[in-house]
Amino acid sequence: TRQGHDQDQTLSVVTFGNSRFVNVDMSNPTGIGRAKAMNLGASGMADAISTPFLYETASIFEDVSDSGKCFTMLRHPVDRAVSLYFRYQSDDSNPNTAQYKGLSIDEYAERSTESNWMVRFLTNKRAGALSWHDLESAKEVFGRKCLVGLVEKAEESIRRYERFFGWGDSINGENDACAGERFLKSDKRNQHDSFEGTNAWEVLRKKNEYDVLLYDYAKHLYTQQAALYESFN
Repeated sequence: TRQGHDQDQTLSVVTFGNSRFVNVDMSNPTGIGRAKAMNLGASGMADAISTPFLYETASIFEDVSDSGKCFTMLRHPVDRAVSLYFRYQSDDSNPNTAQYKGLSIDEYAERSTESNWMVRFLTNKRAGALSWHDLESAKEVFGRKCLVGLVEKAEESIRRYERFFGWGDSINGENDACAGERFLKSDKRNQHDSFEGTNAWEVLRKKNEYDVLLYDYAKHLYTQQAALYESFN
């Protein structure tokens, strides 16, 4: 929705650099509602949608014959939280995270609002206490709805997606395998300390206890899903 495209009245494909996007913003419920009103789900214009709002996004495929397929690339929840800490130290653009800039990792771990965001978004329970029932519900969503990829096995995960979605084939006259290549080149996991084994790591683990358990389940599911891709070879 850059350059005023959030005011567009019809769907179109816009180009930024070497990438092409549909002129909708799927990163928030308001943008998803706009995309639904413009019939994005039935348009066939988007090859992939990136969003944390699973339930809201699923609604754009209501009454659409060709539904979407959920796929995700996961990393360990504490690794993700630590990466956010380092990002906040150099990010001056977001006033909502300015409070974390200049903190030590221990101060960040104590003050962070980290709270099992994966389980919360998969169960559509954004606030309030979570329970083991919520964890099991999140596991069920992963098991029935999602193709699971792992950041620690990023290249293999991308190859799986390429097989399943035909990303190595020609899509709209272009080779969409470059999406996977862009992800691999943007992987910055090894550019900062992990803090594993420290007090900060343990504090963040406790704040994300259900997400850590869900991640362990996802790793098991990743192994199980290997057979799914054999038919796409």
